[in-house]
Amino acid sequence: MFVLASASKARQKLLDQIALRYKVIVSDFDERKIQELDPRLKVKLLAKGKADSALKKLIKENQGLNTVQALLACDSLFEFDGEIFGKPINKDQLISRWQRMSGKSGLLHTGHYLISLDTSKFDMKAISLNKSFEGVVSTKIEFMSLSSHEILKYASIKEPYNCAGGFAIEGNGGLFIKKIDGCFSNVIGLSLPWLKTTLEKSGLSNLFLDSF
Repeated sequence: MFVLASASKARQKLLDQIALRYKVIVSDFDERKIQELDPRLKVKLLAKGKADSALKKLIKENQGLNTVQALLACDSLFEFDGEIFGKPINKDQLISRWQRMSGKSGLLHTGHYLISLDTSKFDMKAISLNKSFEGVVSTKIEFMSLSSHEILKYASIKEPYNCAGGFAIEGNGGLFIKKIDGCFSNVIGLSLPWLKTTLEKSGLSNLFLDSF
């Protein structure tokens, strides 16, 4: 079994897309603990924190542990002009950001942390003995030039407030993206190429091959 340590519906849909069977364990990691200013390092540390937290939660619940083979946590941040843009906190911030991003480009960074689990070592002392794989995938995104009306219209719906950078490429926000350079699924929140390659490295390619 594959465990996704994320409540993100977008990430879940990506796993559904490749028919990978999974269970969701939502991490209770406090993201405020990570004060790192470098966006690539920050998403890596956030992903690791979420993975470790979800694994401890999984062990505590002790449900079907002998069938769990891997656990994945991700975190995404948008970098624009050297600043980190997480989820917008309110409408004013979202509008201000889009006024700056209009017609320009930025980088969407997603940190991935995958733990390959040895089901014979499911106790708190043995967590560090499991194999782990981490990586950051970055995708360059170029935006269309938007009118004030378009920005205000987008700011009036719920979608952008749940996304790093304040846009969802798989939703209405896709209308405002001129082009991307890099992994498409990474912009949604989980790089499928990274996942495939990492599962192969960890000897768990059966997880996605069995889904065909």
